[in-house]
Amino acid sequence: MTLSDTAVQATGVVAKAFTILEGWDHRGETLGVSELSRRTGLPKSTSHRLLGILEAAGVVERLAGTYRLGNRIRGISGVLSAGIPTYLREVSLPFLQDLYELTHETIHLGVLDGVDIHCVEKIYGHRRAPVCSRVGGLLPAHSTALGKVLLAYSPMATQRAILTSELAMFTPATIVQPLRLAAELTTVRRHGLAYDRGETHPEVKCVAAPLVNAKGRAIAAISISGPAGRFQPEAVVERLRRAARAASVVLASKRASVA
Repeated sequence: MTLSDTAVQATGVVAKAFTILEGWDHRGETLGVSELSRRTGLPKSTSHRLLGILEAAGVVERLAGTYRLGNRIRGISGVLSAGIPTYLREVSLPFLQDLYELTHETIHLGVLDGVDIHCVEKIYGHRRAPVCSRVGGLLPAHSTALGKVLLAYSPMATQRAILTSELAMFTPATIVQPLRLAAELTTVRRHGLAYDRGETHPEVKCVAAPLVNAKGRAIAAISISGPAGRFQPEAVVERLRRAARAASVVLASKRASVA
């Protein structure tokens, strides 16, 4: 086989892999080989082989005979679809570091990506909260403080999308009833703060505040989280508010300078 033939063959495999990935309607969907084959028009044997390759690469995950998009592809899609300004991390990082020095708790910076939160930056606290989060990874919007504060400042169409979707229950405290979540978002918007009191992990509490632009739209959010048995979110609220306001001012001026 010539080098040219190898390149053509590789191109065909890549094209079919993308065809497989286009079989999902949304990130949370789980599909079996037969359904993927039906949706894509690829033979079941081809679909099964490609899914094995994609699973090995971390692009898809296998769950009891079905498949869903994996963290690797979800992280990439978060960067591309969330519309993250290139300067967001650069501008926000000093304020995240200040909050860490003041609290010694875990600090997150995140943006809304569909029904998820894309984690832009994370600074680990002295006592790490048991939440599986990483830079570039995704967190659920409806149960996290970051997610609730960003949803509260989002257009009604965005809120409707999550309120009409199936909400996963992570702990007994997770709000999965649409009316309750809608009321929670109204309260969050009124106070400019969101809380996660054991809703994502039973041993973690968290509070978040938005970074808003001149039009009052949240473009990102900062959160402080810690172990539920020790961390009191109310004790850090004013520090968080000040950091979020200051970061918002700098982001607005940075946006104006690059516009």
